[in-house]
Amino acid sequence: MKSTVFLITILISLFLTACSCPVCDIVDNRYPKTLKMIGVPEKIKEKVDNYIAAKTGEDFFVKYVSLNETASFFDSVKYYWVYDISIPGKEWVTGKIDLFTDSLGNIDQLMEVNGIPDCGTNPNGCSFDITPNQAFKIAIKEGLKPGIKEWSQKFLWNAKFNRYVWQIISTLEESQGSQGFRGSGEEIIIDASTGEKLDINEWKVR
Repeated sequence: MKSTVFLITILISLFLTACSCPVCDIVDNRYPKTLKMIGVPEKIKEKVDNYIAAKTGEDFFVKYVSLNETASFFDSVKYYWVYDISIPGKEWVTGKIDLFTDSLGNIDQLMEVNGIPDCGTNPNGCSFDITPNQAFKIAIKEGLKPGIKEWSQKFLWNAKFNRYVWQIISTLEESQGSQGFRGSGEEIIIDASTGEKLDINEWKVR
């Protein structure tokens, strides 16, 4: 029994030593191990940068896209990458790109890739000119019902339309009881660059 415990201790020590590289730092004890990125090898990062830049265009990528090392991690098998999109003078633009790669930086085709705007082929779709106030006015014009409380408004990536949008939600009714939250209302989706109404629909939580 003692020899078994000793062997396990040695193996754990070896594992911890192996992960003391500049690439990662252990942040918890789950399996697979979650490792915080603190200095990714340039060749691996360059692969991911090039993949994103191929869609956003090099100019957009260099100016407005940056790796979020705090949100990104390595789980001892694959990398989870998070990049932030921010544009000076357009504080409402809070884009988030996230994707998975293997340990060599190859894109994991089995996992979703989110948040990469296709600026290369559609530059006008990446202007994000619609301000929060303009989106609010568009929602009123398009007939979003006022509801019983202040509207919820978010700038976010919409996978269905493959672009960044304004999502504005109105609440027509709500209650909180033994069954939890219940409510209903409407949701409007507005193109964050053109102001086009992309969708308007009802939502319900029963």
